[in-house]
Amino acid sequence: MAGERPAPADGNAPAALTRPPVSDEIDWRARALEAESKIAQLDSDAQALRTQLAQAQSALAQEKQSRELDRALAAAGAIDPEVASLLLTNMLASQPPAQTNAGEPTTTNSPPTPDINTLIQTLRTQKPFLFESALPPRPTPSAMSPALITSPPDSLTDLATQARTGDRRSLLAYLRARRATP
Repeated sequence: MAGERPAPADGNAPAALTRPPVSDEIDWRARALEAESKIAQLDSDAQALRTQLAQAQSALAQEKQSRELDRALAAAGAIDPEVASLLLTNMLASQPPAQTNAGEPTTTNSPPTPDINTLIQTLRTQKPFLFESALPPRPTPSAMSPALITSPPDSLTDLATQARTGDRRSLLAYLRARRATP
């Protein structure tokens, strides 16, 4: 044919010559389709990353709320903080989230919100046995026994003569007095 080039003498045709001629318009269309498929793939990847970020932010917010509840319960003197925390979490879930004046949620760097403090007071009135103030005061334990009240000290010789009678109490009194004297 008139537009074809002759094949080289060794019989191997170059790859560029075996391809049919491509116009610039078809080449640009193929590149555009490839770019659009890459854009679609990147959009789906970005959406997956946004979902992961939202899940991580939600988990972080729950953890911060849990820590804030634990701190507030410790300050309130909760005896069983796990049970009180579960009850407060259920109470908080039934209320709308606290908002600041700017419309943004409150941060956990601030002291506990009044909602948490009021909920703790409500819980204290509903279930006072969960807090320390509901228990009667306990006597402080001591490591030592109370001091012995003894009668006026007798002389060691008098105690020795009483101990010889065979009375156990007299013998013990004599031995204690002997141990106490230097």
